Amino acid sequence: MDQALIDRIRTDMAYEYHRTAPPDGFPRFHDIPVGRHISDTFEALEQKYMWPRTWVMACRAEDIPEPGDYIVFTDLGVSLLIVRGTDGEIRCFYNTCQHRGAPVVREDRGSSRRLRCQYHSWTYEIDGGKLVALPDERDFVDFDWEARCLPRASCDVFGGFVFVNRDLDATPLAEWIGPAAEMFKPFECESLREVYRESVIVPCNWKVTAEAFLEVYHFKHIHSHNGVSILDNRGAAMGLYQNGHSRMITPFSEQNQQRVDMTSWDDWKHVDHGQFPTIDAVPAMVDCTSTAVSLFPNIIIPLGRFGFPINLFWPIDKSTTRLDWIYYAPVDDGAHAWGDGELPDHWRIRRDQYNAIMGEDMMNMAPIQKSMESPALTGIATNYQERRIWHMHEQIDRIIGVEQIPPELRVEPLLGPYIES
Repeated sequence: MDQALIDRIRTDMAYEYHRTAPPDGFPRFHDIPVGRHISDTFEALEQKYMWPRTWVMACRAEDIPEPGDYIVFTDLGVSLLIVRGTDGEIRCFYNTCQHRGAPVVREDRGSSRRLRCQYHSWTYEIDGGKLVALPDERDFVDFDWEARCLPRASCDVFGGFVFVNRDLDATPLAEWIGPAAEMFKPFECESLREVYRESVIVPCNWKVTAEAFLEVYHFKHIHSHNGVSILDNRGAAMGLYQNGHSRMITPFSEQNQQRVDMTSWDDWKHVDHGQFPTIDAVPAMVDCTSTAVSLFPNIIIPLGRFGFPINLFWPIDKSTTRLDWIYYAPVDDGAHAWGDGELPDHWRIRRDQYNAIMGEDMMNMAPIQKSMESPALTGIATNYQERRIWHMHEQIDRIIGVEQIPPELRVEPLLGPYIES
């Protein structure tokens, strides 16, 4: 996040405040088909073509710090085994023994220099998934050891976060994230540690949850208290990146500017965060705006100088989503200052504040899903402020393959000229 990007965001924000209409030539969005959120057809397309071809966050590198440490990841609908090899590299295998299909490991996490299936003791090594032992080899006719290795999935690390992709031919993770990585550079992500996590089941499609965090058009309506909102959606500056990623930087409202002694919406300064350890390299803009980044398909991150939550949306079925949020932050002396005990008071207050915001968003999600299933809704209107939502839907269609999608369920690709390189 260099000064040139910050200056661009400031310019974009000033433009947003003063515009009286969308930019000249900005496309008119047709309605997003409701069936993308409620139909069995579209859910099946996502499950077959999108989720198996997309990078998703699975864990942190410190979750498996030593050779042989592993964690089982099931959020893509299949059991994957993420393991640190003897060479220190992190790899991903399917947690499926190539004998009779039993899971190779059954614990959610553990450590072993050999992966031994409990059913018949077929044994695999941790660096390449090679089969290295099985009982009674004499009873197998023309047994092919090489053909019985554990199947692999793509695996890579960005900023200490471990990502997996079931597609072995996937675009490399760094290339996939692309220019969006610039937003994370000041945050020293490798040194962050988990503070707390929450997980709830929400009765709505996963896209309903994601869309709630891709715009601030709703903010003053559901996040105001006594008529006061902390953000001013009129100045929200958005950027669209390749592969469906995006950013949104929203200025403080006048009331919130006064609270932190700002003289104007762009009087950006570092704010005293009291007992929270902060990241010195993070620019003042982050302290005096809501600075959020989305990584396609299911990650929303509202960045902060003393850490940030990562919001994740995992589909359970077409009308049910698991919504996780995991807060990461710098800590003194590079370790969990609170260990396995209670959070300190300042973190308990922050947890309650953020959980309350999430609760306000979730209040709308189940009613929206129910309402979408009504014949009264013939299409989902989308405006200029909601263009990050359209951007996400375009990318969904690109990954699925437009030719696979029934014409009545497609969105037209309109935002190509607005994607930053």
